[in-house]
Amino acid sequence: MNPEKIYLFLYTKVFALVGFPIMAWLWYQKYGAAFAALVMGLPLLFGYIAPGIGTNILKMWGFRDSWVVGKYFIHHGFIYASGFSLALYLGFIPTQKGSVWAIVANIACVTGIIGFAGWWHDLIAIRQGMMEVYNKAWKRGAEPEVIVTQYAPLCFALIGMVYTGMAFLGYETIVRQGNLNALWWLFPLGLALLTLVTAAPLLNKDY
Repeated sequence: MNPEKIYLFLYTKVFALVGFPIMAWLWYQKYGAAFAALVMGLPLLFGYIAPGIGTNILKMWGFRDSWVVGKYFIHHGFIYASGFSLALYLGFIPTQKGSVWAIVANIACVTGIIGFAGWWHDLIAIRQGMMEVYNKAWKRGAEPEVIVTQYAPLCFALIGMVYTGMAFLGYETIVRQGNLNALWWLFPLGLALLTLVTAAPLLNKDY
């Protein structure tokens, strides 16, 4: 088994399932159950919604593995939740209220982590035949580096930006203000924005 396949196994299978409860516990210990539910639940649900639409309805990409139903990972949401929450945990630093530049710096940090990690993961997955992206570059028989560059840098950076922004909004409303009812509007808002930015690369005529 080559290093890239080892990475895919560890990330998409081992960490996706083992990392989820670990990250949920870490967030719970740090900021409480409601905030942990937000930062874990958003990518969990989004990880099923967006890839589900992309594979099963729009037929834009597909996955080849023993853990798929059709062309879709059965645990896709757990892959997103474990990975995104770890990136957020590494880069999320609560700031004093009103410190706009500190928030911007935090968002930029986590955006960079998720943007790079998402691009790198998809590149390896395409190289190893685990993932297929049916864009124009793929139809031309282009190299994986070309195929993934058509969408991944912009898409994952926007996802990281929205996810981190929702985490800060959640921290302000849930942790600082103690408004647990905010989960009822934070979840639909976050899911709507995440799904919207996922479609951004499709606006590129070369996609």
